[in-house]
Amino acid sequence: MNIRELCREDLPALRILEDRCFSDAWSDALLEDLLSSEYDRCRVLEDGEKIIGYVNVRVLGDEAELMRICILPEYRGQGLSGGLLERGMEDMIRCGAKAATLEVRAGNLPAVRLYEAHGFVLEGYRKNYYRDPKEDAAIYWNHDLPGGRS
Repeated sequence: MNIRELCREDLPALRILEDRCFSDAWSDALLEDLLSSEYDRCRVLEDGEKIIGYVNVRVLGDEAELMRICILPEYRGQGLSGGLLERGMEDMIRCGAKAATLEVRAGNLPAVRLYEAHGFVLEGYRKNYYRDPKEDAAIYWNHDLPGGRS
């Protein structure tokens, strides 16, 4: 397994990941924008030549947001998303973030456990934020990135 920066040739694989992992898949235009955004950092996870996951973080000033993280369903349950999240958090810190936030489906317990294991704390909900199926978004923050508040 290898984690590396996103490149243009990876966009078709990201399209597949989006379609297989999210009910609200991003458009091709949004995926393309990841390549030129000064605020986004995006890394892919490869198994040999196959891209099986990716992480996208956005840093604005001293705050960051985990925008996307996903692993193909057939690769889940192997701890791979932890490595992706750690790499994304390293990018956040390298870009000057002192705190980070994310939104997750409230019922996505594997993701909730992952985020909590990496220092994220539940701070609120957005009612009926997600559709297909309709579900609340749980809002998490990590205020303890190195250099952040204690």
